[in-house]
Amino acid sequence: MSETDCRCEDGQARHDVFERRFCGVAKRNFAEVSVLACKFCGRLWLEYFVEYEHLTAAGRWFRGEITREAAERVKPDDAAPMFGGMKRYWRGGSAFGGVAALTTGPLDMWLL
Repeated sequence: MSETDCRCEDGQARHDVFERRFCGVAKRNFAEVSVLACKFCGRLWLEYFVEYEHLTAAGRWFRGEITREAAERVKPDDAAPMFGGMKRYWRGGSAFGGVAALTTGPLDMWLL
């Protein structure tokens, strides 16, 4: 890791790297939406977590960097479309074999 890198940039970053502000649950996918603030560099991240309880290994989370302005105004039902406008974001969870990967594009293709 270089001096400009931070732990929060790693898709496998542990949750204790962040302070979490729960924003609510998105109606469409019953996703938990939170804004995460890195304890080390202050960078802000939007997190979208979905778990399909009737399916085995179907949990998935998405985490993408957002601006302070976006963090202040994010609403749970507006969160999923925000990922489509991001340059890139992390996706991970049991649905992806527990491995985090950088990805782009709308969340819809990852939510099925």
